[in-house]
Amino acid sequence: MKKLVLVVTCIALMFVAGCKKEEQDFTTVNVGAMFSLTGNWSSLGVPSKAAIEIAVEEINADFEARGVPFRFSSTVYDTKLDTSLAKTYMNDALNAGMRLIIGPQSSAEVGAIKSFADANKMLVVSQGSTASSLAIANDAIYRYCPGDVIEGGAIATSIYDEGKRGLVVVSRDDVGNIGLQNSVKTAFDAKASTTVEYITPYATTTTDYTVLLNDIKSRITTLSATYGDTAVGVYLASFDEAVDIFNQASGDTVLKSVNWYGGDGFIKSNAILSSTAACDFAIATAYYAPEFGLPMSAQSKWQPLTSAILNRCGQQADAYAIAAYDVMWVLARTVEANNGVPADAANLRNSFVAQSAQFNGATGSISLNANGDRSNGSFDYWGLQKVNGVYSWKFVKKSL
Repeated sequence: MKKLVLVVTCIALMFVAGCKKEEQDFTTVNVGAMFSLTGNWSSLGVPSKAAIEIAVEEINADFEARGVPFRFSSTVYDTKLDTSLAKTYMNDALNAGMRLIIGPQSSAEVGAIKSFADANKMLVVSQGSTASSLAIANDAIYRYCPGDVIEGGAIATSIYDEGKRGLVVVSRDDVGNIGLQNSVKTAFDAKASTTVEYITPYATTTTDYTVLLNDIKSRITTLSATYGDTAVGVYLASFDEAVDIFNQASGDTVLKSVNWYGGDGFIKSNAILSSTAACDFAIATAYYAPEFGLPMSAQSKWQPLTSAILNRCGQQADAYAIAAYDVMWVLARTVEANNGVPADAANLRNSFVAQSAQFNGATGSISLNANGDRSNGSFDYWGLQKVNGVYSWKFVKKSL
């Protein structure tokens, strides 16, 4: 009897061991992510982190159900939009065996890590970088949002269609915002009977904007003498420092006499909502800024996803954050198609482009141009409102 019990026990143990082996018969691919979680533009970084976490859970469930021998995990680095941190974390990620990277979200960071990614056969897919200076063929950098030429052209047309003929263009001194400033200038300059006043970008370390605002005020006065206040606007490409700029501008009647517009780095930011003066200035100047728009054709995908992201992190997700979700899925399909991460950089990148073209995600179809940047997309414009004493962002209109 004892021998029978022993035999049965051994068989049971062998069965359990076999089950465990079967359960673990897969390779885990860790994907690095570089987002601003606690610094400037965390309104994109925090929802992006939640988006890829949800994607990882869905991918792993899908791969397990279909018997695909891969699982995914993510390591998220908080870059705070700091280029030196981005470079450090790229090295850390590579040392940890990661060659697939989502982010960084700003063009300045992407520019800082580009040569490292190229040299080490990595694949970097940013959900927020727009600078046209980074539109380079056959490199390691891909971008899942429309570039500054598309965005700048769209908002320049919107500004012009509102009757503006004189425009002051201002930006923070980083490659992404300068790219937007230049693209808006070029697009607005090309329209009939217009004048653009270009202001030298302000330093990223600026905290007192008195000199900048006096310069803007002077340019407004010059343009208003020609076109009148109603035909003059100010375009500001910035991050959350716009709150301080608006605060300092709030008491000036000239600065408040024209409409203000912004870039994608300052939209739906929670940083402004606690500042009465900044919100009132934005409302008084009818400020709005563009957000990469989500197509109605993909609403069944992005609507539940945006709700899930809000529940997870407490912040609203825009199309840039949703793009990070799509990136994660396409990376997973690339790994599945190649039975792993291809060792050859060209094969990895070509396969990623092919999988992107075949994927219809939460941001809709993904068309990448020859430089690896998204070539399609429209924009939603968002501004500020005050309802029953509470400030919030509101949808204004869509780009054409």
